Amino acid sequence: MRPIPSAPSSGAARIIAATCVVALLYVGREVLAPLALAGVLSLVLAPLKRRLARKGLGHAAGAAISVLLATAGIVLAGLFLTSQFVDVASDMPQYRQAVRSKLQRARDVIIRPLERIRSDIGEVVPEAQAPRLPNARAGAAVIAPGTEASLSRSDATAAFLSSLWSPLSKAGMVLVLLVFILLGHETIRERVIRLAGEAEVGGTIQAIEDAAQGVSRYLFSQFVVNTTFGVVLGLALWIVGIPNPALWGALGALSRFVPYVGALGAGVAIAGFAAAVDPGWSLMFWSIGCFLVLSGVVAHFVEPQVYGHTAGLAPLGVVLSAIFWGSVWGPLGLLLSTPMTLCLVVAGRYIRALEPITVVFGETPGLSEGLRLYQQALSGDPQNIVTAGRPYLRRSNFARYCDQVVLPALALASADARQARIGKEQQERVRTSIRQAAEALARTSNAVDASRRRRSSSLLDADIGAHLRQMRETRLSVWPGSRAELDSSLVLCAGLGNDRDELMGELLAQALRDEGIESKSISVDAGWDYGGSPPGLTAGSGSALVSTVVLAYPLKEDHAAWQSASLKVRDAYPYAMVLTVKPPYQEGLTDEMLVRGPVDLVVRSYSEVVAFVLALREPAS
Repeated sequence: MRPIPSAPSSGAARIIAATCVVALLYVGREVLAPLALAGVLSLVLAPLKRRLARKGLGHAAGAAISVLLATAGIVLAGLFLTSQFVDVASDMPQYRQAVRSKLQRARDVIIRPLERIRSDIGEVVPEAQAPRLPNARAGAAVIAPGTEASLSRSDATAAFLSSLWSPLSKAGMVLVLLVFILLGHETIRERVIRLAGEAEVGGTIQAIEDAAQGVSRYLFSQFVVNTTFGVVLGLALWIVGIPNPALWGALGALSRFVPYVGALGAGVAIAGFAAAVDPGWSLMFWSIGCFLVLSGVVAHFVEPQVYGHTAGLAPLGVVLSAIFWGSVWGPLGLLLSTPMTLCLVVAGRYIRALEPITVVFGETPGLSEGLRLYQQALSGDPQNIVTAGRPYLRRSNFARYCDQVVLPALALASADARQARIGKEQQERVRTSIRQAAEALARTSNAVDASRRRRSSSLLDADIGAHLRQMRETRLSVWPGSRAELDSSLVLCAGLGNDRDELMGELLAQALRDEGIESKSISVDAGWDYGGSPPGLTAGSGSALVSTVVLAYPLKEDHAAWQSASLKVRDAYPYAMVLTVKPPYQEGLTDEMLVRGPVDLVVRSYSEVVAFVLALREPAS
């Protein structure tokens, strides 16, 4: 999907624009924060509204019912937490003695030794006469005992209602905005499309859908995981004997919606409460242990399986977004930091002006696998290539790894070499690193079950088509040897003897061997006379046992030498199928019309070569 273009701007203009946006977010936080909360909630409730609308209730009724259900859930949760807090507050006086006892013990263990050290030092070094400070309270009004003013009942009620007015008014604003956003989802989408431009309808709709689905998936998965965490934590705290375990389980679940800081705060609160209710220290250690074990299990085992890649944000991106939105919008911004940043990251994939946000906060930096391998090869450390390639080979084969990762990297190296952006030494470093990494990855690939590796090497998956099937049948009809000799025949990967062709031939030969096909990489140079076998082959590898020869696709400057090499191949192996692989990423290649004559087939990938050779060896149906 082509990104939506934005107007070009200079670096200074972008900095000024970003500063203005941040200032607008801070100044307008009283309005923008509730609007953002309503927008995020609308994305979560949109699937429920659409489902209700499809059942015949209509969009208006579906939106109203969705908002009512969400409001009822929030109110019930609030009432439950309030009742639990009231119970804890009523029980706090009986915990006062335990708290005083622990503070006294802490004083005896920590403060008293420090006071003793200070006393010993004072006996050796006399204290300096401290200057007399003026009485700071001179002239201050002194309130006589018994004359303190007390708030009347009406004043206390007014103060209580005043403290509730701000959150209630914001909650009402969010509900009103949520209803109108749900009712006007289609209209809002049309307005966004109109602002983006009619020429970019596809990209804009895709960006909106990706953002909606990503946030909905993430928040729903997070809700399920955190609710389960809260239930299990409450049960664990009930087993160890913590009073009001439901409250602390709910607190643990809610705190996980705030990245990193929330879980830490919940753990400290639970540990402090356990220390207050128990005269000893065992209950506090048990509660800390339960919280840490459950948090570790969820973070390292549950979350990677449930929504490890759903959020699409890097861990550092989550922290930075929490700091930014928390600083701009306070606690509400901290709660909205992940979904808000996720929306911007998704939008940055389609809107060029927001692309830096995607690069900084996204789960991946946006580099292609080929570019990443090229950078690793330039550094001259093949071990990094091997580490990144092993997971790929566990789910695919070496041929596809070459097609999607190695060949694009070699194309980038070739382009940089043509533009003189890398020198001879760097080119040799790239080739050496890739060759060493390929040898190590070959051992990894050979250890993988063959049935798993071959699932992507079928003739259909390679998209060779009926034309190649017909050519296969034609080749089988003129094959002079037996069927057994065909199944054990050799595949030659031939090149002109330069560094490029040798490396590509070695990679293709390894891809074939990865599928159990005997293959060898050779050079077609001046030492190979017409009518004979190429140098380097043993006497047992004669022309009758070679069923396929794969020539490296020529560069424009090597076309004449390649034509001569193709004639040598034809003369040496008249019954062999001659193929060539045209890399789709490389520049400076010979026109395909000049290549089609000397070869039987031009394919586009190593996977197609592997699929064709495997099909050649299948029993005729």
